[in-house]
Amino acid sequence: MTSPPKEKSTGDGLASQATSVVVNVVKSVRGKTTGPLLLVARVVVYSVAILIAAAAALVLLVIAAVKIVNQLLPGDVWAAYLLLGAVFALMGTFLWSKRVA
Repeated sequence: MTSPPKEKSTGDGLASQATSVVVNVVKSVRGKTTGPLLLVARVVVYSVAILIAAAAALVLLVIAAVKIVNQLLPGDVWAAYLLLGAVFALMGTFLWSKRVA
């Protein structure tokens, strides 16, 4: 027959208290350093992804607008370019006038 262990791990021992203190300190330091860094990294990654998708959507929208205007206006494609160029120039002039110096 084997004898029972002399020291049982009941959670009251010095080793378990030291371990819990170390674990709590590591959790606290990780929460204060890694947490904000992960948030910043996520914001940067998602912002870049959204920016790329928005740029692609804008290019496709302009292409579609040129094709639609080209079908509606008589003449060659230069008329569509002229009309859309004038619209974009007017929008740019309006937005430039609204800027804060």
